[in-house]
Amino acid sequence: MKKGVKFAIGTVMGASAVLGAAGYIAFMELMSNKAKLTPYLGKLFDKPGEGAIEFDDSKPDERKEWFFAQELERHELLSERGERLRGYLLKADEPSDVYVFCIHGYRGEGKTEFRYSAKFFHDKGYNVFLVDHQAAGESDGTYITFGHYEHRNCLKWLEYLNDVYGKNIRIIIYGISMGSATAMLMTGNEKLPENVRFTIADCGYTSMWNEISHNLNGIGKLKAPVLGILNGINRAVLGFDFKDVNPIDAIKNAKIPMLFIHGSADDFVPCFMVHELYDACASEHKEKLIIKNAAHGISYMIDSETYENKVNEFIGKYL
Repeated sequence: MKKGVKFAIGTVMGASAVLGAAGYIAFMELMSNKAKLTPYLGKLFDKPGEGAIEFDDSKPDERKEWFFAQELERHELLSERGERLRGYLLKADEPSDVYVFCIHGYRGEGKTEFRYSAKFFHDKGYNVFLVDHQAAGESDGTYITFGHYEHRNCLKWLEYLNDVYGKNIRIIIYGISMGSATAMLMTGNEKLPENVRFTIADCGYTSMWNEISHNLNGIGKLKAPVLGILNGINRAVLGFDFKDVNPIDAIKNAKIPMLFIHGSADDFVPCFMVHELYDACASEHKEKLIIKNAAHGISYMIDSETYENKVNEFIGKYL
């Protein structure tokens, strides 16, 4: 073989190896709880949109302080992949058959995602059940899957609640961000228990592919090959395609009431997605609430009164 050909082949192989290694590192940053940079770089992507009201979580708030002072009852469940998952029950002060099933978002955990809103449901006399997804909080696991395995695990959690507390309980599903996508995937699933009364889907995305694609817009023409590489590695490691995680298709099968909530200044999961989700939802009873000037995942904190009033309407109609 001529030296020039050998050099060309060696160069291509070397470039492929470098590209593959870089792709794997990027995949681990996106999907793994072992990520080194993502927790710090996340702020570069999760920027408030135009008109966003600044929210300072460090300020004292009686709802948050009250929640962290509560004693939560711990629960455990094995996922279909053998991961030990943790859940936490904030019991109602008086016996109640209502359970608010709370699903956290990307790189969150149950006890922090709902630190403000849990008191609202508790004060209504409801039980509040918080989960840690696989690879989050105190649960086992390595990979975050944008709702793919999370929604299967959460359906198992609902089975668990029905087994432990009885099938006559009434369940409200409440998801934020990736938790909202998970909630939509559950709501459109034929395995959804019949005692789920309605779903609150706060700032969820239309699909995993669309969400990652949106947040890669800043890299221009590199977006398509980067998406392709990440998706290929994901198929090899986790066994599913980004395009398989499709909340907007799932809710075409929704039969229970759905409340869609989104912040108008959300740029991480852009607000236009909620309109697409609402239009796609097959439920006969659906509503949409846009919280003005709220960035991603903080609609409740920005305008608790409007948020609570709309949730109370749903409770009055469908619980």
